[in-house]
Amino acid sequence: MEALRFFAAVFAGAILPLTLCAVELDTGGKSEAELNSEIVIRCQYQMGEFGSEAIDACVKDERKARELLADYPDEVADIVKRCNRVMRKAGWSMIKNCSDRDIAALEALREYPQQHTDAIEACFSELGRYGYDKVKRCADARIAEEGASE
Repeated sequence: MEALRFFAAVFAGAILPLTLCAVELDTGGKSEAELNSEIVIRCQYQMGEFGSEAIDACVKDERKARELLADYPDEVADIVKRCNRVMRKAGWSMIKNCSDRDIAALEALREYPQQHTDAIEACFSELGRYGYDKVKRCADARIAEEGASE
């Protein structure tokens, strides 16, 4: 229900411009050393067959993604938390990718003409728990169907 109110407020343009408050990342209660170790192990597993340079690049990318996510504005905290919850095992780069896609989709949905509100709200009711990217894809398909049937 909270997500629906958040969506309604954002779609109506009632959310204030983004501020510089940082998102608090869910680290699962792990220390900095544990998080760094987790990154290295994941990169060794994912990139080990490609050599130490690939592992080093992966580790660097993962650390940078985590650093960037921590600086995301507080207004997108719910998006980052959802992506963190569903993409945690895939790593910080995937969490960032998921967050960036959802933020971009949310911004795009805010720009849709008012006449598409019903399609967007229906898609949000069905798919909102999966993120704004899925909502946008659904809304785009419904809007295209409506246009084709006219």
